[in-house]
Amino acid sequence: MQLIWQLLVSSLLLLFLSKFLPGFEIKDFKTSVIVSILYGIFMAASGFLAKFLVVIGEALVFLVKWIPIIGDLANLGMIITVFLLKFIVGAIILSFVDVIIKGFKMRNFGVAIVAAFIISVVNCFLPMF
Repeated sequence: MQLIWQLLVSSLLLLFLSKFLPGFEIKDFKTSVIVSILYGIFMAASGFLAKFLVVIGEALVFLVKWIPIIGDLANLGMIITVFLLKFIVGAIILSFVDVIIKGFKMRNFGVAIVAAFIISVVNCFLPMF
């Protein structure tokens, strides 16, 4: 049930972005659902790579966490890095989906970055509901 809820919210978010983000166009709700499904599948697949990088980062944070200020900064840096990695990968995936889906168009990569940032922020808060 949660998967259907996330799909619905993602599809509606993409439609919302198409109305208010210049250069981001989706033909209709059906196209929005297809883009959401592909985006979710590719993000899940890319999650394996991200997980590998997170494990390496956590190992590095573990090595310096005993140093008072540096350990705290390293932990915060890890959180920020994971978020940045996720939304940059999301922008690349949106650009790829733009190429393969007919009713979905983005003017340039800058639009993809803004859209992926908004999608990442919404997805951070989605599990809270």
